[in-house]
Amino acid sequence: MQNTDSIEIVPLVDSRPAESGWSVVAASVIGLFFHFGSLLVITFSLFLKPLSEQFNWTRTQVSLAFTLACLTALASMVVVGRLADRFGARRLIIISMIFFGVLFASLSLLTPHLWIFYVIFALLGVLGPGTSAVPHASLISRWFTARRGLALGVMMCGTGTGGIIWPIAGQWLIDRTGWRMAYGLSGAAVLLIAVPVMLVFLKEPSQPKASSDKSRTAQLGRSEAIRSQVFWVLMAAFFLVSAIVQGCMVNLPSMLTDRGLSAQHAAFALSLFGAANLIGRLGTGWLLDRLPAVLVAILSFAAVTLGVLILLAGFSGAGGYLAATLIGFGYGAETSAAPYLTSLYFDLRTFGEIYSYIFITVPLGGALGPALMNFGFDRTRSYQLALALCLGSMLIAILLILRLRSYPTFED
Repeated sequence: MQNTDSIEIVPLVDSRPAESGWSVVAASVIGLFFHFGSLLVITFSLFLKPLSEQFNWTRTQVSLAFTLACLTALASMVVVGRLADRFGARRLIIISMIFFGVLFASLSLLTPHLWIFYVIFALLGVLGPGTSAVPHASLISRWFTARRGLALGVMMCGTGTGGIIWPIAGQWLIDRTGWRMAYGLSGAAVLLIAVPVMLVFLKEPSQPKASSDKSRTAQLGRSEAIRSQVFWVLMAAFFLVSAIVQGCMVNLPSMLTDRGLSAQHAAFALSLFGAANLIGRLGTGWLLDRLPAVLVAILSFAAVTLGVLILLAGFSGAGGYLAATLIGFGYGAETSAAPYLTSLYFDLRTFGEIYSYIFITVPLGGALGPALMNFGFDRTRSYQLALALCLGSMLIAILLILRLRSYPTFED
């Protein structure tokens, strides 16, 4: 196998007009605002009780649909990455969004047949990765070089904004129109807003820079990239951070109320997490174009580490707010750094597949992190042991990132 550590990496000059790429970024923001993770994942809990009461389904039965969607999304993630590399991200995104919108709107026609509900959610999961950040990041990375960090950071704000707005908008629709109309209108919004915007503004770059990108990414083929140390370092580091952050996020209200904080103040801490997450995505995008990407990743990990340390120290109140802000900011920064680092170390012609592997760490972390933290609480009646393990894991993640070798610098 090729020795990647000895290969010379050369700088690139971005000759493509940046203005044309920013319309693509704007379209991606809209697309990610309406994508699987923003629309379905964020709003699912809002529909759980209405569906249970409407059809006399248990909440466990309703929740199983969400589990099926997550499992089918994980199964199709890598396939989506390969399709984006082979046929182009734009085509994949638009086709996925059209079918996603139709299926989501079709939930308004649900009958008491539980298996139909499961089939629709399983199909939504299959389509989900095609609407996700994976193909969007692949497209944006091929549009930008010198300002790629900022472009990816702005792009990821679509997901962050969806996380803030959809819980409010979804509940508003359910309260005023009922759950059926809420599903129908949300699916229609995907078809009537997101899809037309992407049809017009989402474009493949007219002059893909495959040859120059190949020289700067050490000419790693797909199989060589997956076997490289860099790939596994990124996988391990981002998995640890995803698991820790999502574990803290899910358990933050319970943790703070256990320490005497009111439910309203605990909810405010969670809001600070969401706002800081959005700022982290934008701020990191700007920093990635000005500082070494590895340094930016370490700073984001350090923010999460400090937040966990504050929680471990037993703070609530102002300390709890600060911890939520630091963890939220660090996670927002990490989600922007992940596609950027992937684009630096690996050939852009296989970006979709490579990033799809790394992106899987997000749902895997979400599945394991909260569960393990609650397991620790159930055993000890305290979050302290789980937080101590989180702190140690964050230090390991920082040490892993420090192992990354040098990468190319871009000139304006």
